[in-house]
Amino acid sequence: MTRVVLTILAAALFCSVTQVQASPITYSLTSTATGTLGASSFTSAVVTVTVTGDTANVKPFGPVVFNTGAATVSVGGVGTATFTDPIEIFSTLNDLEIFGVPAVVILDGPIGSGTGILLQTGSAFLTYDLRGPLGPISGPGGVASGSQMTPIFPTTAGNLTWAIGQPLGTSTFTAVVTPEPSTLFLLGSGLTAVLAPSRYKRTRRVL
Repeated sequence: MTRVVLTILAAALFCSVTQVQASPITYSLTSTATGTLGASSFTSAVVTVTVTGDTANVKPFGPVVFNTGAATVSVGGVGTATFTDPIEIFSTLNDLEIFGVPAVVILDGPIGSGTGILLQTGSAFLTYDLRGPLGPISGPGGVASGSQMTPIFPTTAGNLTWAIGQPLGTSTFTAVVTPEPSTLFLLGSGLTAVLAPSRYKRTRRVL
C-alpha cells in the first residue's frame, strides 16, 4: 500500500472518529480594552476571555450556533478572574443581519438576551460552527457592548466593566480541541490496523 493511500486512509479514519466522539474545546478572544475589574481600573490593557466547553453542546439558535461553558477573563497588569454568570459563545455563520459581517461573540447570559463581552468579525467565521479548531486568527474586534451604557459582568474578582464608547480595534481568536483519551485510543488502534498490512508485506519481501 503506497504512502499516499495510507495518508488518505488515516485522514478518513481521524475524521470518522472525531465525528463520533465529542471533545472538550477552548475558545479564546484577546483584544485591548479600557474598564475596571473589581476595584482596579485599566486603560488599553490586553484582555483575554477564555471559554471552555464541549463540542457536544454546540446548538443552533435560528441561523446561528452557540456553545455554553465556564469562562475566565485575564486583564494585563490586573489579574485573572472567573465569570460567575453563564457564559456563551456564538458564531453568526453566514447570517449577516446581526453585524453585516460574519462574527463570533462571547456573551454574558443566554443568547438572545445576554450582553456581549468581546467579539471578532471576519470571513473566517462564515462557515465556522464552533465544533473544530481555528486560528489563531486576527481581525477587527474588541468590546462587544458599552457604547451607550456601562455593562456589568460579575466575576470572582468583582464586576468587570467596559468604559463607554470604545471603538473596535484588533482582536485574535483561537479555538483548540482536546481529544478525549478514548478518541486517541480508537485513532491509534485504527492506524495500527491500517499500517499493519503494509509492514507485513515489507517483512515478507525481506525474508
